[in-house]
Amino acid sequence: MTKIASFAFLLLICPLIVSIGFGQVITIAEARAQVAQGRAKGAVTVRGQVTFSSQRLGLAFIQDESAGIGFDPRTGSSPLPKPGEQVEIRGMLTRRQGVLMVLRDPTHFGAPKVTFLPEKKPWVQPLRFDLDDAAQMRIDGLLTKVAGVIRRVSIPPQADAPMLVEISSASGHAIARLPWRESPEVLESWLNAPVTLNGVLISQAEPPMLASDAHALLLVALKSEWNVQPELMEAVFARPPVTAATAIQVTPRTTVKQRLHLMGTVTAAKPRQWVCLRTDEGSVEVSTRQMAHFQPGEKLSVACWPHNRNGQLVLKDAVCRSLGMGPPPQPIKLTSDFHTQTHAMDLVEVTGILQKHAIPESNPRLVLMLPNGHQCLLMWSTFMDKQQVASLMDSSTLRLTGLFYPTRNLEGEMETSSFAVMPRSMADLKMIKQPSWWTLARLQWAVWWLLGITGIALPVAVLFRWQLWRQSQHIREIESRSATEEERRRIAREFHDSLQQQLASAALHLETVKGALKAAPEMLPRLIDDTTAMLRHCQLEARHCIWDLRSEVSTRESLAESIRTWLKARQEDPESAKIEFRTEGDMPLLSEGVPFHLMRITQEAVNNALTHAEASKIQVSLKSCHHGLDLTIEDDGRGFDTRLLRDPKPGHYGLSSLCERAAKIGARLDLRSHQGQGTRVTLRVPYSSPSYEHPL
Repeated sequence: MTKIASFAFLLLICPLIVSIGFGQVITIAEARAQVAQGRAKGAVTVRGQVTFSSQRLGLAFIQDESAGIGFDPRTGSSPLPKPGEQVEIRGMLTRRQGVLMVLRDPTHFGAPKVTFLPEKKPWVQPLRFDLDDAAQMRIDGLLTKVAGVIRRVSIPPQADAPMLVEISSASGHAIARLPWRESPEVLESWLNAPVTLNGVLISQAEPPMLASDAHALLLVALKSEWNVQPELMEAVFARPPVTAATAIQVTPRTTVKQRLHLMGTVTAAKPRQWVCLRTDEGSVEVSTRQMAHFQPGEKLSVACWPHNRNGQLVLKDAVCRSLGMGPPPQPIKLTSDFHTQTHAMDLVEVTGILQKHAIPESNPRLVLMLPNGHQCLLMWSTFMDKQQVASLMDSSTLRLTGLFYPTRNLEGEMETSSFAVMPRSMADLKMIKQPSWWTLARLQWAVWWLLGITGIALPVAVLFRWQLWRQSQHIREIESRSATEEERRRIAREFHDSLQQQLASAALHLETVKGALKAAPEMLPRLIDDTTAMLRHCQLEARHCIWDLRSEVSTRESLAESIRTWLKARQEDPESAKIEFRTEGDMPLLSEGVPFHLMRITQEAVNNALTHAEASKIQVSLKSCHHGLDLTIEDDGRGFDTRLLRDPKPGHYGLSSLCERAAKIGARLDLRSHQGQGTRVTLRVPYSSPSYEHPL
């Protein structure tokens, strides 16, 4: 008895547990209201009939008497819910890609708990709405009947992916997903044909589910819910066209029972948006999403809905058929009474002076000032960009062709002194006359700038000339002192290298003669002969020194000849060393003063070899090669310690003079010597030296 009582208790308590676990069943409208009020935090349970289901999209919809809502139908091993079945859905309310859905949880999504109900109900009846009405009422998830025109069909490459069909109507634009495929011939017959369909409408989905320019997404569950009727459009084109725009009765969209048939010539067009047609009694704007690019002058037969937009006739959701090309439409030249001779969207032509008004962080405003004082606003943003507008010069005279748009005052009356024109491309803007650069404002600006510059430049120029005069005077003083010091050093070097040593030797011999008068009279003749020879040698050195001081070398032609002449004079002494001189290559063109320093360096090196090194053979060479001019003086004397270059002895200026002259002309001096192995002096004047110039 105890087991039976326990079993009975479980039978009574289980429905209560199930009711508590799954929650109370609420209507879909109540569930959507919880989301709208921000109270959707717990699990909800809803029941309804499946209106759409797609395993691939992971999206399905159910609908009850109150509303519709989506859920994820991918239930693993369970069968996929089919349209028409009754199901119970339990899960969390959340949004995915903008669509309100019942999912497993708001974080990982996934399929909710789906329970199939055995009850059978008739198929849900679709609500009939226009596309714009459906979008405004936000009836997401409801089965809706929509009528429109097929504009384009896209077939994804995946075999199981649905076809995407673009549909337009007089009040909106939608994308329909069809879960089947048709042949190319059938799809070709669909284009620009009327269609009536029943599909779940979604108006709040996010890309990529819903295109950014579409008003709604239509999910068609069955092929039987799709009905294409091309014969309806053929009946419209079979009717006689309306010949006068004034004869068209413009009434609200809901009272129009059939499409109108109209013929006209294209004056302007924007692909997939609108076409402007010129008819017998004015121009009219025709909105259409057809892919064709209509050309001005093309004749069109149009089936469309008339629409009243602020008192202006607009033809919407048009199906256009080309009747061939005609002559380009000629614009109407506006006169002073334009407000009585033109209508909105007429192709017109005006000529005026352009005035550009720059607006910070916005598009510039372009206005044409006409000769009669009227103003024409240039509506450029439809077909032109900012770079093209920037190329237009302010104050230039332009001839403008475009669509006429009247401007109205606050009372709705047409302005008689201003209007707007929309150019179709940059070709509609013809430059008649460029603006004069010298405007009055620019002339005044230039005069003030010139006066300012003159007032600043004149005192600066006077001060600059005075500073130049002072600098030139200072430079002359420095050069004079430098030349004097250089001449003193040169004279000191010449006398040191020539007469000083010889006269010192002669003085020593005279002291010896004085001592020998008493101590060794027999040595007097020989000592007197030696002293006489020394004095004669001093005479010869004095003559050489005077020749050196008076010799001047300034050109490349006299350098080699001067060196040869001087060396020949040094050879007059029979006891002197043997001197050889040779040249190689064409002598380069040297700047002024360089040949003189090269001559002095040669004299200094040869005199050092003759006087101090006791050389028996001296070789002097002057060579011109690809890197510059080389001067080499080489002897076989006793050599010297090269450390004297860094630390010369007091009173000895020979080696320092060589370095000073080489640095003065920008040459590189290489002096090599070893005790008992002679001395080699190499001087190189490179091409990069400021002292060198290429031959003419």
